[in-house]
Amino acid sequence: MGLGIYVEDLWHGRLNAFTDDNEASFMGICESAPEESLLNGVNNYGETLFNSIQLRRLVKELESLPENEQNPVVQQVIDGAKQAIPRGGYLHFIGD
Repeated sequence: MGLGIYVEDLWHGRLNAFTDDNEASFMGICESAPEESLLNGVNNYGETLFNSIQLRRLVKELESLPENEQNPVVQQVIDGAKQAIPRGGYLHFIGD
């Protein structure tokens, strides 16, 4: 199935859900991110949860990626984070 990505509100109600693409390109970006990056913390086999404060930093990291790494899944993650932030919500990544 790949990496599932869930946009949640403050009470963990799901607002949106999507998955990484067939090539697992988003997970590849995460795995190659610097150690101090939030992206590097996304677990391919477990769960990762970023709160609205962390999501502000995540958006900056994603928006600063090289153009060749800007793909539809990256944009979905950015959009999801921007949906969660004003709601005090979360992005919940679930690996398989």
